[in-house]
Amino acid sequence: MRPNGLHLNLNRRALESLGVYVFLLIILAIMAVVSPQSMTTGHLLDLVRQAAPLGVLAVGQTLALLVGGIDLSVEAVITLTNVVAAALMAAGDQTIPSALLFVLTIAAAVGTINGLAVAKLKIPPFIATLAMGTVIQGGYLVYTHGSPTGKIAPGFRVIAEGWIGGLPVAGLIWAVVVILVAILLRRTGFGRRLYATGGNPQTARLSGIPVTRVLVLSYALTSVLAAGAGLLLSAYIGLASMSVGAGYGLNSIAAVVIGGTSFAGGQGGLSGTIAGALVMVLLQSLLTMMNVGEPGRLVMQGLVIAGMVAVYQLRGARRGRARAGGPWPSVDPQRSASGQDYRAGSEGSGP
Repeated sequence: MRPNGLHLNLNRRALESLGVYVFLLIILAIMAVVSPQSMTTGHLLDLVRQAAPLGVLAVGQTLALLVGGIDLSVEAVITLTNVVAAALMAAGDQTIPSALLFVLTIAAAVGTINGLAVAKLKIPPFIATLAMGTVIQGGYLVYTHGSPTGKIAPGFRVIAEGWIGGLPVAGLIWAVVVILVAILLRRTGFGRRLYATGGNPQTARLSGIPVTRVLVLSYALTSVLAAGAGLLLSAYIGLASMSVGAGYGLNSIAAVVIGGTSFAGGQGGLSGTIAGALVMVLLQSLLTMMNVGEPGRLVMQGLVIAGMVAVYQLRGARRGRARAGGPWPSVDPQRSASGQDYRAGSEGSGP
């Protein structure tokens, strides 16, 4: 019975994320009317290429929200990745492996500290990651003396500019990241423990789940994926820039929330996040086609985010009223500790 219940919950979550895909199709339909020439396969694939950095970052932000937190340091991690990678790769292609290892290690360390601050020091995720982002900003200002130098190795820029079999390399990297994280969430004990921790950390801890370890690993993965997004952006621009990460932190949160992942934790998944990232990028492209200025674009983005979140909140409230008075499902501590059982605190949890 347990696998069938999980299968139904995953199907329910997939149906609930359908709304953001409908909205994505509406944007595409409007684009076809406003600019028919933009609806070529090549242009649409180029939009996917442009969406890849935000998409990779949003996958990581999904993990943070699923575990009941948030990561506001990702924007600073992106910029730190860019300035360090550009400085290390300035000597040529032979420095690419060491540069990648170094920036990913730094990102993992940042995420680990974030996770420990949340799990051990009980600092609210908003404050912990905001403080970490500020520390990182100060760090790369000291490192660059306010004027970053260096450039991205030509051999590395292929991940932003290259195409394989008619598909953008950046889009393929995004797809691989999504597949790997989806497997992690759906097919491993860690994924089930992550949902359980996000849904109800106290119950998860009493059930034998190592909540601290889950939180630390989740934040570490979020930071590593932020570094991945930073590497993609670095490959796009080819140079060091102090503003490369600007706006990506809030946009990643918007993409995840638009996709239906709850701030409360334990609810949501990657199916909606993919569409959420595409919505953010396509909406910007559409508004640019319509010659809407920056103030208008900001207003429209805010309205879309608020509207989608309101829809999910109303839907969740209706489900809550429908379940009112119903018994909580039982939890077997031994099975929960082994990752064979979990309670995410609500129905519909799944990638």
